[in-house]
Amino acid sequence: MRSYTFHVIALLAAVLLLCLAFFVITGQAAPNRAAGRDAAVAEAAAMLKKGDAAQAYALYMNLLRELPDDDAVALGLARSATKARRWNQAVAAYEILLEKYPHDAGLYGELAQVYMQLGDREGAERSASMLRSLNEKITREETDQALDLLESRYSNFQMHGKVQGGILYDTNANLGPYSNTMDLGGWPVQVKNAKEQNTFGAYLGANVDLGWRFFRDSPWWLVGDAQGFWRGNLASELNDTHNRESQWGRGSVGLRHLTSSILAEVRFKGEIFDYEFYQHVAAYGPEGTLLWAYTPTLHFLVKGGLDKRDYSKDAPRDGLYGWAGLYSRAFFGADNHELLVGGRYLGANADKGDYGYYGWEATARLLVKLPCKFELSPFFSYTREDYKGPATVLETDDRLDKRARAGLDLTYRINELWAVECGWQYTKNKSSSALYTYDQQFIHTGAVWSF
Repeated sequence: MRSYTFHVIALLAAVLLLCLAFFVITGQAAPNRAAGRDAAVAEAAAMLKKGDAAQAYALYMNLLRELPDDDAVALGLARSATKARRWNQAVAAYEILLEKYPHDAGLYGELAQVYMQLGDREGAERSASMLRSLNEKITREETDQALDLLESRYSNFQMHGKVQGGILYDTNANLGPYSNTMDLGGWPVQVKNAKEQNTFGAYLGANVDLGWRFFRDSPWWLVGDAQGFWRGNLASELNDTHNRESQWGRGSVGLRHLTSSILAEVRFKGEIFDYEFYQHVAAYGPEGTLLWAYTPTLHFLVKGGLDKRDYSKDAPRDGLYGWAGLYSRAFFGADNHELLVGGRYLGANADKGDYGYYGWEATARLLVKLPCKFELSPFFSYTREDYKGPATVLETDDRLDKRARAGLDLTYRINELWAVECGWQYTKNKSSSALYTYDQQFIHTGAVWSF
């Protein structure tokens, strides 16, 4: 009897110990699982912020199965599905959230945008109607204008451009040296009409960019652009050098591959720069752009081009001209200011070897969005060009140009269509040849109409 009682007590003790161990283990596992879920939610949010929408969407879908009532997961799923172009899944996620928060005006605004990307204007108008009912300050006219803008933005056919015009003052319109008399290779020489000439003038320009997507949600676009610019100078002295006015035109066509983080584009372009329809330079060839959005606020760009140039009055300069550059662009601040920095390699292989060159250029531009619709944009660039021969027959050293350029642009945006622009630019070109050593200051102001 005593032996039986002892076995029963031992069995109960073992069961008790097992229960205690189970509670200890599960008690430790619950916080571990919770910590793992929190880490996964944070990882998904980081992916979405970085711009990796597809990976963020997949992670949020897994989290939704474990945390079906977590609002942060549902909102992350809705936004990642939108960026990953999974429109139907995004609509479903937003509608689930709105069942819980039917008075959240922001959710209706985001859902309206998803409907427009889906091509469902009627669904977007329903969301806009709910938005107006929750915020009486928003009018029907405002939501209709917003939907019209979104419809245009998400259309398979895109067209944007601008027309600009104004007045200018140029201290050195012909990019000439300080005097007609100069030293070339140790020889005092007088070059007629070489001296710098200042002038007032006017300018007029226009450009249009076109894009046609092959079908909805396709990453492939057929793209093109057309641009033109005219400048007229008042100084009659420029007639002698056929520099009283100039025209420039360009057109291109190509293909673009666009995803949430990559833009790859190749175009074939042709352009012409003309002085008074007396002499011109024609150029044609391929150009390319590769943009990688590492995060929504940090982009890297690779750009380049190759031209075949023909000079109507200076055939020895005909030849191949090319460049390739690497740039980074960062967005920062609540107003999304922009900083672009980078550099490029330059090269030319002219028919006459002396006109060929190789070189490089470094550049930086800052765009600051100021209060009251003002935008300020300072910029700077430095260029070095090493030529393969002397600038003139009187000189023996190969030509070397070092050019610094700095400037400041100021824009006042009256509304979405109209703006006023003004700018100042200073250029200093130091050359081993006095013929190509010059200073220039350029000031302009005018109006811009965008469409």
